[in-house]
Amino acid sequence: MPPRFYNTLTRHVEPFIPLKPPKVAMYVCGPTVYDIPHIGHARSAYVFDILRRYLAFKGYEVRFVRNITDVDDKIIEKARQETGDRRQDAGHRTQDAGDLKAKCREVAERYLKSYHEAMDRLGISRPNVEPKATDHVVPNMTDFISKLLMSGAAYEAGGPACRATDCKAAHGAGRDVYFAVRKCEGYGRLSNRTLDELQAGARVEPGEHKQDPLDFALWKAAKPEEPSWPSPWGAGRPGWHIECSVMSTKELGDAFDIHGGGVDLVFPHHENEIAQARGAGKSFARTWIHNGLLTVSGEKMSKSLGNYITVEDTLKTYAHPDYLKLFFLKTHYRSPIDHTPQRMDEAKANWQEFSRFFQHYDQFAAQDLAGGKLLGSVQEGLARFTAAMDDDLNTPRALSVLFDFVNMGHAVLNSGGPEKIATARGIRDALLECGTTLGLFLGGMSEESPMVARRIQERIAERDAARRAKDFARADQIRQELRAEGVFLTDAANGTVWHRAQ
Repeated sequence: MPPRFYNTLTRHVEPFIPLKPPKVAMYVCGPTVYDIPHIGHARSAYVFDILRRYLAFKGYEVRFVRNITDVDDKIIEKARQETGDRRQDAGHRTQDAGDLKAKCREVAERYLKSYHEAMDRLGISRPNVEPKATDHVVPNMTDFISKLLMSGAAYEAGGPACRATDCKAAHGAGRDVYFAVRKCEGYGRLSNRTLDELQAGARVEPGEHKQDPLDFALWKAAKPEEPSWPSPWGAGRPGWHIECSVMSTKELGDAFDIHGGGVDLVFPHHENEIAQARGAGKSFARTWIHNGLLTVSGEKMSKSLGNYITVEDTLKTYAHPDYLKLFFLKTHYRSPIDHTPQRMDEAKANWQEFSRFFQHYDQFAAQDLAGGKLLGSVQEGLARFTAAMDDDLNTPRALSVLFDFVNMGHAVLNSGGPEKIATARGIRDALLECGTTLGLFLGGMSEESPMVARRIQERIAERDAARRAKDFARADQIRQELRAEGVFLTDAANGTVWHRAQ
């Protein structure tokens, strides 16, 4: 049975049938690299990592492309601030164009590095291909824009319809190029809006020379000091939307299976991507998948509100990356999610439930037992996990199956006997398979260093010896000493196991 995903374009959950099975072509809008990555970036990256992992679990071969926006107003502003700050410190008052352009590259590379480091620490896989916008301006973007001009889907702002009295004065050495929205049949379908609705909120910003307020920029004439590239319309830089239409079709073809991103990108970014692709005669993406947004204690994340939470900050407070991932998994990917300390503490407690099982298993798994047996209940659990994930990546339901495996594993281990340990190994393997599909680090769950774990086991062995010698006072003393360290003992049929207090 094929998985079913919610398609934003049709507003229905649909069976997913790739164009060229078993191959799947997937494109996701990546970061604009002008600041340290926050947990909202992590949620989006994690959602599409899960999608990629689950498609692989189902036997598909996924080619995953995620772009990097490394030229943008925000990057230029950050570079201008940093260059200006540096000059002010040095007592300078002027700004050199070459310095700003170099600073833009420096800013983009620095924050791309921080993004990669953050996602690597979370164990979120990198894409197969990660194209940068600046590597595809000439000739890819300029050629694409030329096709739109030839098809009549776009126009130069310096043409006969330009409203500026002095076009050269208005546009400098170059001209802007705009996409003519009203020439695009079906514009507004993805965001479920009509042109009349869009017209009500449209406006022309100062310096723009559109024929219609709905039109959007494909190419921006160069401004002093800003990064620019040569083009048939003079020096300038691409608009934001064109980069994804160009790079996705370059890497995946004119038609591909999945396009993803945050729900905040549906309009105008993804709507404009579709318009550009269709204007160039490309059928473009078939299934559109969007993740919900993240708030912090009920408010939009913002530095001005003091609630901007970076991935780095989170990992300082909640050391294991699975804490954040479990917090994400407990909410469906399309739903909004609210980050609070309480919910992160709950995720940490959930993590400790998994950790207790792996500790329990490891303490009894020293015997060299061949293979593991899958109980019918484990097979049924794997089927429930698959059914949940097939149902539009229902991770809350899928996660409940993992907790069922944990409870089942404890029960089997507590019942005693070598054959039970072999059965527990089968449960553990199923848990690891599902956990890996969700991108969790379940195989390395213990927070204890090997030295600490070995010392605890030595104390348990000392207690066992005291009990055999009927020195129950000494045995109880050892239990109390370990409890004072936060280590709790449970006497089971197979022996004594320990866990940390939650």
